[in-house]
Amino acid sequence: MSSSTPAKDPASPNVFDRLLRESGMSDTRFAKQVNSRARHLRRIELGLARTTVGHWRRGMRPRDPMVAELAAAEVSALVGYPVLPADLGWRGEHYGREDLGLHVGDAAGETVRTLAGLTGRDLRPREPAQHGTSFAASAYAEPVLSSLTGVIRRAARESTETSTSSAAMIRDMTETFRRLDARFGSGEIRPQVVAFLHDRTRAAMRERPDADLCSALAELTQFGGWLAQDSDRQALAQRYYIQALSLAEHADDAQLAGRVLSAMSDQAARLGHQRQSLSMARAAVDRAHRGAAPTVKAMLYDKQAWACARAHDEAGCALALNAMERSIERGPDPDEPAWASHYNGGDVLECVGHCYVLLDRPVQAVERFLEARALQDPARARTRGYAEADLAIAYLRIPSTDLEGALDAGHRAIEYAGPVSSVRVADKIRELDSALAPYRRSTDVQEWRGAAAGILNRFPSTPGDDGM
Repeated sequence: MSSSTPAKDPASPNVFDRLLRESGMSDTRFAKQVNSRARHLRRIELGLARTTVGHWRRGMRPRDPMVAELAAAEVSALVGYPVLPADLGWRGEHYGREDLGLHVGDAAGETVRTLAGLTGRDLRPREPAQHGTSFAASAYAEPVLSSLTGVIRRAARESTETSTSSAAMIRDMTETFRRLDARFGSGEIRPQVVAFLHDRTRAAMRERPDADLCSALAELTQFGGWLAQDSDRQALAQRYYIQALSLAEHADDAQLAGRVLSAMSDQAARLGHQRQSLSMARAAVDRAHRGAAPTVKAMLYDKQAWACARAHDEAGCALALNAMERSIERGPDPDEPAWASHYNGGDVLECVGHCYVLLDRPVQAVERFLEARALQDPARARTRGYAEADLAIAYLRIPSTDLEGALDAGHRAIEYAGPVSSVRVADKIRELDSALAPYRRSTDVQEWRGAAAGILNRFPSTPGDDGM
């Protein structure tokens, strides 16, 4: 039962060996612990030997999935957060069906441990065959219902000096990461964000997380989900969003919970789940609406308008756009959360333009995008690149096609998108490339397509979700 098989790549880093070294556990002691676990949980005498553990350290793998499960469970107990067989490069009993991160934790400590396991998994390179999972819109049902019904246990509101300092540092770092993401995209900074989030969750495990720390971790985790989504790691993004929502609810932070729900809505919509997207966009507004700062309300109505436009609900989209504009006109609130401070009138105009493109109203879309140029911060390269590409598409759809205007906007989009590592922007550039296909004999179009090739080759089109 405890025999082993060789690893496909014996030279690859051995996660099992590293984790045992970090915990200071000897091979003999580990074998005894696994044997004890098998005796109490499976009612069997496993007979795992010290020499077999040594083989695993050197890259061999358990042959029996049950043994892999027992050993991984013992590793989890040593490090204090979930480690699955697949994280060690092994095949367990649930291979390809792991649900780490898909459920809401009852208490803050449980959520933090799950997040530590999720980030630890994310930090380790994994073979494509080990990914095994994909995005499932239905997995959002339990977290959303738990959020709306208030059944998630709240964390203590009393803060210690240590937790207050940690929360402040997390927020400052998250804001820095957001600025870098806006300029350079997710691909450039995601590894650093995941490493920082893993470090902070490990630190939070050593004390009882209070509401302020949960809120700060929720903000960073939501951002981590966005980076995974923008890198087309959809199953991973979904798990981050669920844990971010759990943390926001532990903190009783209604505004942040609404923001996470709107992020879930955006992801579902981009993957073709329009009905679920619209439901979560409305849930986001309902969850955060009472007492939310005007800018936060505008952000949530922004995503609701997108969801309605994608579902071709023109009346619902108009209502959401009007509510968004009324909210932003009220001006910033001195007590608004820092994560909402970047949202401005340019974002509002771009949202209207994008919705009009989706609703096939290109003339009005062109007007809004041109107004947005004067208001939006040029340092937000991804936002500007995406808007200019949609403006180009709108120019091609107006009754008297404006190819010159489309190419001007298209070149602006490439200029913004060039240094940005973002699958989302690359996909929009690809959409523009397809829209220009009927004009491919034009020398100017050929020139644009040549300039766009660098971005499109850097982010080739993928057939679907790449799993975890």
